[in-house]
Amino acid sequence: MSAARSPLRRIALIAVTAVAVVGGVAACSSTPAANAGSTTLTTQFAGVPISLNPALGGSGGSAIYTSLPYDSLIYQTGDGKLIPDLATAWTLSDANTKLTLTLRSGVTFTDGTTMDAAAVKASLEYFLKAGGGNARYAGPISDISTPDNATVVITYSTAYPDGPYYLSQYWSVGQIIGPKGLADPNSLLTSSDGTGQYSYSAADSVSGSSYGYVKNPNYFNPAAQQFGKVVVKVIGDPSAVSSAATTGQVDFAGVSPTTADTVKAAGLDLVSAPFFTWGLTMADTQGTLAPALANVDVRQAIAMAIDRDALASALGSQYTQANGQIGAEGTDGYISGYGYSYDVDKAKSLMAQGGYPDGFELQVLTENILDPQTTISQAIAGDLGKIGIKVDLVVKNSVPDFIQASLTKQYPAVIWPVVGSNSAQVLTNFIQPGVTNPFGNSDPTLTAAYDAAQSSTDPAAATAAYQNITKAANDAAWFAPVVSTDNVFAVGKNITNVTASALNSNPLPQAPDAQYAWKPSK
Repeated sequence: MSAARSPLRRIALIAVTAVAVVGGVAACSSTPAANAGSTTLTTQFAGVPISLNPALGGSGGSAIYTSLPYDSLIYQTGDGKLIPDLATAWTLSDANTKLTLTLRSGVTFTDGTTMDAAAVKASLEYFLKAGGGNARYAGPISDISTPDNATVVITYSTAYPDGPYYLSQYWSVGQIIGPKGLADPNSLLTSSDGTGQYSYSAADSVSGSSYGYVKNPNYFNPAAQQFGKVVVKVIGDPSAVSSAATTGQVDFAGVSPTTADTVKAAGLDLVSAPFFTWGLTMADTQGTLAPALANVDVRQAIAMAIDRDALASALGSQYTQANGQIGAEGTDGYISGYGYSYDVDKAKSLMAQGGYPDGFELQVLTENILDPQTTISQAIAGDLGKIGIKVDLVVKNSVPDFIQASLTKQYPAVIWPVVGSNSAQVLTNFIQPGVTNPFGNSDPTLTAAYDAAQSSTDPAAATAAYQNITKAANDAAWFAPVVSTDNVFAVGKNITNVTASALNSNPLPQAPDAQYAWKPSK
């Protein structure tokens, strides 16, 4: 399979309409603006970095902190296409169990070392053992070999067709760290050692407030570098984000659906695309901390007790959809007309059937960064009160604190959004250890459904397998889905060529090819 085409089945299965803000230049133009490469781009993100070390960092939009200084092996464009980055070509073979990557020549790390197959292998192996939250996305890797200096072969123990996707810039698996950084991982918290367009500058940063990145003078494709400096400001409060965007303090910001109309009225462009599916993850399905959660009737009752329509309306129905299944509408495996619906009487009946007619107390971990003012969390807690469940919300004030707390196995349930372009990708959140599966739960039915989807090569059969996952997930009720939300971004007048789609809901400014990068508009 060539690098010019995405190896993911879902790109062929989902009709994609990419949303583009073109401003003063054509969205696909590779001609730079007159001051391209010298201006400063100022962006916003809601929270602090999970880590500046890619192997310990975040995914999705938070990948901006590590994707600027660390190029990935593969790059995902705004419309979801996978294109060459540090790897110029790749091939999946042996029933999707072997991924062969051909590396770009003439690339150097910040430490001056030439990137070769040995360096890439060392970075991938470090990632696997570093203990970061994205390790589960690496897949079932059984071996990494280097037949020559320009070739890396990743072998999986079972079929893993999404391997190339997870080597893109959003998941940090494929963000390659140089030998100097690997020799001293602690140094990656104050400096960077990648091959990216920018280098992290501690001198231009204020921890917890703003993070500065300066142009890498040795980047392999200078024509792709559209800005001289990039600054990421940490602004979480929705009103403060709206103010920063409308007053020009930032050129790009992720805005709340509740403030989107205000931002648009100020003359800014909006880009939106489906992203999160929010819900309550019942992590303690063995009943270690909360015995009631070991009962599937109780878990299904919880899923039926939530008024999704009311919450979607409160959040802004233009960008929020009530959803009773694990994947958002438009993803492969979504079943129209299927899913949990609001039924308090049925939920009470199931509670009684499960042995808890009077309810029980449940401690639930959440955070107020991705869920500002804990609006979603409080709505879930209030609805569960209708069936006698007294929820004690434990709120963390940063995403890193939330993740760390979840992994302590001290909380039987967590409220956290999940993502994926197909049901198998979403299910990974629950069958692989991590923030939404801190107890390392497993279920043979879910595992079998996942394996069947991964080994399927026919598109129609794959969709059927994904839909089987959707049904199996609802039957198991480890996750009570509530709403699916769009990412909504405000784009200032100073930049253009910002795109997003159902297959890539998190625009990032840099790209190895200038035609896909954000550009100064003047």
